[in-house]
Amino acid sequence: MKKFLKILLRIWRCQVTFLGYLFSIILIVMLGLAFVWYPYKVSSYKPATPTHLKQKKEYLKSVKDAAANATIKPNIVIILFDDLGYGDLSAYGNKLIQTPSIDSVASTGVKFNNFYSSSPVCTPSRAGLLTGRLPIRTLAGSVFFQTGSTIGNFRKAMGNANELPKDEVLLPEVLKAAGYTTGMLGKWHLGDIDGHLPNDFGFDEFFGVHYSNDMLPLNVYRNETVEIEDKTVLVNGGKSHTDHQDEIEIYGLDQSTLTQSYTKEAAKFISQNKDNPFLLYFAHSFPHVPHYASKMHKGQSEGGLYGDVVEDLDRSVKMVMDALKVNGLEENTIVIITSDNGADYNGSAGNLKGKKQQTYEGGQRVPMIIKWKDHLPSGLVTNEMAMNTDFFPTILDLLGLPLPKDRVIDGKNIFSVFEGQKSPHEYLYYTKNTNGEIQGIRNDRYKYHIAAYEALPLFGSIGFVRNKKPQLNDLLLDNEAHNLIEKYPGISAKLKDEMEKKIKELDLGNNKRGWVE
Repeated sequence: MKKFLKILLRIWRCQVTFLGYLFSIILIVMLGLAFVWYPYKVSSYKPATPTHLKQKKEYLKSVKDAAANATIKPNIVIILFDDLGYGDLSAYGNKLIQTPSIDSVASTGVKFNNFYSSSPVCTPSRAGLLTGRLPIRTLAGSVFFQTGSTIGNFRKAMGNANELPKDEVLLPEVLKAAGYTTGMLGKWHLGDIDGHLPNDFGFDEFFGVHYSNDMLPLNVYRNETVEIEDKTVLVNGGKSHTDHQDEIEIYGLDQSTLTQSYTKEAAKFISQNKDNPFLLYFAHSFPHVPHYASKMHKGQSEGGLYGDVVEDLDRSVKMVMDALKVNGLEENTIVIITSDNGADYNGSAGNLKGKKQQTYEGGQRVPMIIKWKDHLPSGLVTNEMAMNTDFFPTILDLLGLPLPKDRVIDGKNIFSVFEGQKSPHEYLYYTKNTNGEIQGIRNDRYKYHIAAYEALPLFGSIGFVRNKKPQLNDLLLDNEAHNLIEKYPGISAKLKDEMEKKIKELDLGNNKRGWVE
């Protein structure tokens, strides 16, 4: 017995020794990763190599040549709200928040009931809007973070892009080549380093911020120069200011003035360029968190602070429309009003399921209103489906400008939809917020979606959920509450097959950027 116990003791000591060595090795590896590999990867990070710069330059030259024969050059104003939900406007059914100015544009223009952002989060959606391409092709499949931030450094360490590649072709670059004056106001959020800023991608003028208003410091730039230096400090030392009730010390920038400041610049830009064709991309910072309403109107909305913020945006739209009218530009200006993704904190998705960051309808279906006085129908409401990637090819076709031939353009010309006709899209796609991969597909009625929650029990009632279980929904009769996948297996199989075809077409392993050689 004693001999047996000695053997057990010897085995135990060996195990302890082995585990000690193993723990030491793991600790050394982890320390090496933390203090050697990670800093090296961050410091050695470089933006994606722009392999198609030559093709881009040749294309922009062809645009310049084509523009010489253009017969019309309407001004274009794109007003993009940040995190405005499908149900946040009174034109879309909100009972607490009043948006009479936006409602007026809707009642005299074209209102979409089935319009989508190309992502449920901001960076990818903006990339999709400005390039006409699915965000994953632009390496902007997820949110970019400010240089030097923890998440920004982590992205670099993992080799993920944190800025839009230089060889992407953006709408302002095309219109600038076509003779337009191009201006941007508000939130950029497509990179904050030299060579990847608004002025580097075709904007003649820029006044605004480089990223979301919850990312500090939120400096306000005029072109590439800091005009208002933000020295806001969170008492807890954090760099993410996500709630107006955070304990902060504000120095430099008062966010309650942002909407008004942007809007004054918009009116000035319109007035100064009334005699030249122009593109104004007005990308508001709100109603993204933290919420700050103008002091002049704070407390007036029945929708609380969030309502105050949205009603500030409505007043901003009125000032823009008034500026167009005063300068005699109503009949020669296309005005587009939409949101970068669905509602977030305190926002409303209306009768839709889900919110920002999710591929349920509430994450990607957004308000969209377009008006071109005396050129488009007045008061038309369309149920046809479209996506913000469609703006790029639609505007270029209207101006008689060619599309780039060296890359896939995912958007389609939807001008006929503005006139009350059917959508050119047979399918639209839903993309994951963390990488831009396709997670869902819809046709004119049904949606197949693989991001539904699935419970995985571990011990009794203890477990977790994962986003894997597929579901089929009837978008005409339901708000994604009832899974019809077993009732209509044929429809499910067809949509799944079409989604997988699109995923295969993306060819992420070999041609992620979507080049056409």
